[in-house]
Amino acid sequence: MNFSLAPFPSDPQAELESGGLLPDIRAALASRGRIAGSHAIANADLLDALVDALRNLTAPFYVTHCHEAGGDLHLSIAAAVGGRRVSPGDEIRGGLFIRNSESRRFETLLCTRLYRVVCANGALMECDKEQAFTVAAAASPPTDWPQHLHRVVRRSFDERALKLDFRRLKATARQMLVTPYEFLCHLAARQVITVDEQSEIQFIFDDNADFTMYGLINAVTQSAHAHRASDKWVRAFQIERLAGEILRGDHNVPAYEAVYS
Repeated sequence: MNFSLAPFPSDPQAELESGGLLPDIRAALASRGRIAGSHAIANADLLDALVDALRNLTAPFYVTHCHEAGGDLHLSIAAAVGGRRVSPGDEIRGGLFIRNSESRRFETLLCTRLYRVVCANGALMECDKEQAFTVAAAASPPTDWPQHLHRVVRRSFDERALKLDFRRLKATARQMLVTPYEFLCHLAARQVITVDEQSEIQFIFDDNADFTMYGLINAVTQSAHAHRASDKWVRAFQIERLAGEILRGDHNVPAYEAVYS
């Protein structure tokens, strides 16, 4: 179910799609009671720490997604100002992504999320230790996890720290990619994406007609919308994380030496 996070504003489009004001997630969790066991962070505790951290931000922001079901939480926040332009009319802003599973179905992750305003796409950034924090699904969270949360929130909305992320993304706009077919085949062969996802990303890439690595990253993140629309939040997260990995260079097609006869 989709929620708001009081007292902070939500994306107006999310409220419009839901047919009105979204219910507050902390109030909903308080009425439901605790699900988490002794080896998991309770969503209510995580959100209380998050609200405390967000109150320290001076720049405006809003909640772009807040979804919780059966103890699985996916939440993203975007800055309302302070972005950088990749090209005229194409602005990227800082943001934050959090996911947590009270049943430990997947790892807990807090990380920076670059938000593309024009199409509400997001790429998860885990390029340095300051912008991400994880707790493995099988591990007990450290007692100082709230301090790590505060650190990631500060990093994710620090304009000076985000300059490097913006520059890294802008550099991909100058990297021509006539066709992503080989790249996507490489991802499909390694089972990073499915064959259907390969076709969907290829279609979006061709339709957008931005024949750069930046265009491919945006095609990947754009494909996450369909997963969120069908409540496949885990897969939507994986796709946005893939976009950050591509930006980081994790999935480059291996280069082979030419063989001459």
